[in-house]
Amino acid sequence: MGTDMLRVVLLLWLLLGMAIKGQAQTPDSSCIFAANGPATVYIEYRYVTSEGEGLETGSGFIISPAGHVITAAHVVSPRIKDVSVQSSKVSVRVGGRLNPAVEATVPVRDSSVDLALLQLPTRPGTNTWPTVDIGNQVTLPIGAGLIGLGFGSTGDLAVVPAGEKTANNTIIDGQLKPWWQTNLALNPGNSGGPIFGQLGTVVGVAVAKNDGAQLVTYIIPISRAQHLIDAAAVASAQAGGRCAVFPECRHASHEIQGYTVDDFKSKWGDWRSGGYNRGAFCNDFLAELQLTYPASTFTFVRDDEQSRDTQPPFRVIEYRYFCEFQRRENPIYELKRSIACLQ
Repeated sequence: MGTDMLRVVLLLWLLLGMAIKGQAQTPDSSCIFAANGPATVYIEYRYVTSEGEGLETGSGFIISPAGHVITAAHVVSPRIKDVSVQSSKVSVRVGGRLNPAVEATVPVRDSSVDLALLQLPTRPGTNTWPTVDIGNQVTLPIGAGLIGLGFGSTGDLAVVPAGEKTANNTIIDGQLKPWWQTNLALNPGNSGGPIFGQLGTVVGVAVAKNDGAQLVTYIIPISRAQHLIDAAAVASAQAGGRCAVFPECRHASHEIQGYTVDDFKSKWGDWRSGGYNRGAFCNDFLAELQLTYPASTFTFVRDDEQSRDTQPPFRVIEYRYFCEFQRRENPIYELKRSIACLQ
């Protein structure tokens, strides 16, 4: 292989390695679908005004066993602002477009943040509804991995393929909006659907897409829905959801794989007559080691003793003692992904 070709191959490998290293961590899509799909809902809002009849559709997600649902306010509002609604009906299909529809009410419709809280009726049979795990992230770094669920276009429940948060703020029609910008492939019908982060919890609510750009979409941070979450008496998932992908680290709760210092310290004492024994010698030697190596831990290994007869004219039996300890310092913990890495 020529030098120039070799440089090209090495450059490609370098770029590939950088791309892989830079990929955002997101939960497994199959896990997100299986764990949270049953609690993701399809919403139809039918209404009558003086202008005629209207229909809005979108997605939402159940946050409480009692059937509280969060969605975007525009999903359950007339498309024309400030129009008087003569009658309306909200139908919700839980977990799939083919599932039976139930009629919901709208206790809270907050157009200032484009969020709404729905209430489903008591669930037949089990009485409780499936729920998603709500996160408590107020902020999320640029590049954080995201994945969503919803009823995009006219399709059934589907995964919104993995993307990333791309900006902290959004400016629409010259107005700053408190939405996060993403490159998620959101489509009409995804509005109100849950967006999940690395910990497998809902971090945002799908709200809009920029039709004049490619893969520029927007989500409402879940913190903006805190007043709705509080109204439903729901606690956030502090430790992550069922599909969490935790950061990777070495932590004291992980298994110890070794030590940066791992050796043995041993010593024979001097000959002496009486008034001493192995235990006393080992205790003194340990105290000496702890003073010399204050950051180390010591484990007893073995002890020994020897004796000798000093012979006449004054016969005395003398002893000397031996002791050995294993010295360890700076444990090396297993490198792995775990909840402890969030600390």
